[in-house]
Amino acid sequence: MCDRPDLSDGETDRPMILLLVEDEALRDALRFSLETDGYAVRAPVDTHSCLACSECRAAACVVIDDGDASLPPPTPGRPTIVLTGDAQRLTRRGVTGVTLVEKPLLDDKLGRELSALLARAAPGL
Repeated sequence: MCDRPDLSDGETDRPMILLLVEDEALRDALRFSLETDGYAVRAPVDTHSCLACSECRAAACVVIDDGDASLPPPTPGRPTIVLTGDAQRLTRRGVTGVTLVEKPLLDDKLGRELSALLARAAPGL
């Protein structure tokens, strides 16, 4: 089961982002940034237990840090953003079907990509 408490009433009407980032400092910074942008965020410390949680599986988008070798691959059919320090390396390895956002995150690139992905996934919302 996921280690995060149930979403409060104020979070149920916001798109939920599943943040699978093992680095605590990066996870906390991204969580703060995404919540400031108006998203509900699940950012579990134990990323593997979260994958069994039905609420986490229902997330509107998943954000994965490619530096976390133990994280699972993206789920087909669900918008996924992979944070990477070397997008060309992932492209050469044949990683497809995900949106790559290069680190370091010095601007609002993650927020812009997330907004665009969610708009394409649920047009008119």
